This record gives sequence, C-alpha cells and structure tokens, in this order.
Amino acid sequence: MENKFLTFKKLENGSYYIDMNKYLIYFLIPFFLIFPLLYFSTKDLLLTSIITFIFGFIIAIFVELNDYFGKKAHYKIFEKKIFQNLLKKGFQIEEINKYKGLFNQKYGRTIRVFYNWNKFAEGPLSFGDIEINIFYEPEIIDNDFEKINLKKLKLLNKKYDKSILKSKTKRTFFTYDSLKICFNYYPWTKSEKIENEISRGLKILDEENLKPFDLKNIQNKELKQKESEGYFRPNMQYIWEFHEKTATNNV
Repeated sequence: MENKFLTFKKLENGSYYIDMNKYLIYFLIPFFLIFPLLYFSTKDLLLTSIITFIFGFIIAIFVELNDYFGKKAHYKIFEKKIFQNLLKKGFQIEEINKYKGLFNQKYGRTIRVFYNWNKFAEGPLSFGDIEINIFYEPEIIDNDFEKINLKKLKLLNKKYDKSILKSKTKRTFFTYDSLKICFNYYPWTKSEKIENEISRGLKILDEENLKPFDLKNIQNKELKQKESEGYFRPNMQYIWEFHEKTATNNV
C-alpha cells in the first residue's frame, strides 16, 4: 500500500507530475486559507485546529461526493438525447480504460466529445462540462515534443479565450495538439449546441491555418509512436488514473 504523502511520478507518455495524497490536500486547503486568520484573531491554537479540521472534513465530503456523482454522470449521459442524437449523426463511442466518450472525423480532424465533471467552465447549478477536443497537427518545434510552440499558443489563447477577462461560462483554448471548447452542461442542454460549437471550432482552426490531424489515421511514424505511448488522449481524471496505474505497474 502506498503511504507516501508526496511523490513524483512519470507517466507513460514521458511527462512527470506530482502525486499528492488527496487527504493531505483536503487538510492543506483550509490550513493555508483559514488557519492563519483564525489563529491571529483568536490566539487559541486548539480552537483554530478544531475549526480547521472541520472545514477540511467538509471539503473532503464535498469533493468525494462530486467525484462519485461525476463519474456516474460520465456514463449516464450516453442514455440522454444529447449524446444519442450525436450517435445517430455519425459519432462513435470511444473507450479508453474507464473513459467513455464520442469521437468523429470531419475534414481530416478527429473530434472528441465527452462529459467532464472536473470543470473548466464556471456556471451556476452546473456540476460538469461538455468538453469538445478538435485536433490539429501538434504545435511543436523541430518535431521535438519537449519544445512546444508556447509563443504561438499564447497568442491564440489571448485571441480566443476571452472568457479569461469576461465570463468563464464557456472556455475556448488551445493546447499543443487540440482546440478545446468547454461549456456548462445542464439537463436541458441540446446536441445542437455541441454541433454549433464544433462548427465554430472548425472555422477557427481553418482561419488560423492549423493543419488537420486524424488520430485514427496517423501517417507520420513519430506521431504514431507518440500516440501509442499515450499522447493525444483526453485530459481528464479517468485518463490520469489510467496513466498512473500503468506507470505504477511498469515500475
């Protein structure tokens, strides 16, 4: 059993991340946000510690419940019209370990659509996002995945992710390999909204001359190798957990 609170782990795609025990995180949040204010105002270490622990416990319950119901919603959405309609229009189901989403190809680009309970967009009474990924050839320099074209991506995000300065109910941003569009999901959200956002995303990519990238038909040997190593997968919790499990088994 893993007892360490903080470890550095390497994913199968070559990247590293810090793995922190989630229960430690639940404690650290109220410790840094609440403990100093309470202690300096009350000078009572015991009372401050008790209140801090209670807040940490409340945060733990909220996060665990959100995680539990979010994972259920990740699958349940396939029973609803919003995804059923897309399946009828040519989308297919894609499963990677516990991840389940939709994918399609348009104009040589792979398009992914899935429910993500770890939200990027903000919105009242919305507990998850519809996330759309539209792929383009990776923005890297000299075919080196260690050299992402950050300057170009920064300019694109400044141009299109206007929600950073205004409302964050919808996010439109660029990563090294795809345009991501995230917006709040509600029970009344229709599949037409997804289709409209896909059309908008495709138009943006064409205007910015970002070359099409089809994950199901990769011709470049280096990119094909990267795909087999775990690159280009959805950036969401089930995939993180899958990479972590794979990395642990390979140790």
